[in-house]
Amino acid sequence: MGFDFSSIGKQMNISSASNSVLKVMTIAGAVGGVAGFALSEVIQNPDSPTFFDCELESCTSGDLIRQTAVWFMFIIVGLGLALSASQGVREKNVEKSKTNVFTSLPALIIGGLIAGAIAQKIYEVMLGGSDNYVVPRTIAWGIVGGLGGVAVGIGFRSAIRLRNCALGGLGGGLIGGLLFDQLSGDGSASLSRFIGIVLIGLLMGLFMGLLDVASTDFYLELASGEARGTQFVLFDQVSLIGCARTVAVTLKKDPLIIEQHVRATKGANGLSVECMRGASPVLINGQQTQNGVLPVGGALQIGNTVLMLGRRKGGTRNVPGANYQTSNAPMVSPQSVNPVRQSPPPSQQAPGRARPSIQMPNKPKQ
Repeated sequence: MGFDFSSIGKQMNISSASNSVLKVMTIAGAVGGVAGFALSEVIQNPDSPTFFDCELESCTSGDLIRQTAVWFMFIIVGLGLALSASQGVREKNVEKSKTNVFTSLPALIIGGLIAGAIAQKIYEVMLGGSDNYVVPRTIAWGIVGGLGGVAVGIGFRSAIRLRNCALGGLGGGLIGGLLFDQLSGDGSASLSRFIGIVLIGLLMGLFMGLLDVASTDFYLELASGEARGTQFVLFDQVSLIGCARTVAVTLKKDPLIIEQHVRATKGANGLSVECMRGASPVLINGQQTQNGVLPVGGALQIGNTVLMLGRRKGGTRNVPGANYQTSNAPMVSPQSVNPVRQSPPPSQQAPGRARPSIQMPNKPKQ
């Protein structure tokens, strides 16, 4: 039975793909911030450190670096797992979310420990004997955000998204660190950390999403099946399409599609499509081929699954309507600083200065 794509081609719009990326990443960042706060507060127990035990006034620099490394590790794990799962959420693919999460988890643990240790050391050095906490905290949180973003990007297995996550994490960390004390007000240390961490997570997700949108030109939209309307953004120059959970475009529930079925390479006006070894031919605008060019607005049929190609240029829609009929010919089957205690009010401070801790919302002396 023929499949008329004329109405589909006219309705496709990259703005929906862009909005989806931005919305899902922002929400994932906020959710990850809540998760990171919960992990760091409950497991690490900031008001009585689980892994290290020293009074704020007696902690050595090494103690604070180790405590901060563990504290930030829990935050980055909470943030990173939510952000890593976002791609599968957007594509309605639970298995892809699981794969991204398991891929990124080791990097999140190691990256969080390293980021926390570096940030605390830089915070102490920059702060010195000053009471101006804003700039040191801003720089330190920016470092954590950037390194945490790299760890998140590893889970996506995409060079473009790795860059976007690193830059987005850096931007979110810098702004979140800058506003950390200002937004915390005179509340408790725990409330201050909650506001700060959730804000940083939300900003990380927002910036990552904005960079992802800015990097978007081509996308594929499912035009058949139960998941019709699902969009796959093509971030990299070369993307693989198949049924594997590790490829850029994962097509499920089609027995005629192998794990890595098609290699799609971006060109000036479309995608160069090449069938992988052992893959059955595809249909491009109804014509069976092993290699061909899929124009913007064109139809690509792999197995029984039909995809339409859309493109965004300058924020405007550039998807001409197409009037293609898919072939009825059968497809060939494939061959077989102690963050955790709030410093006493200035009037009650004991002699001597507590070591500076990046996790504490401190105010300059009046």
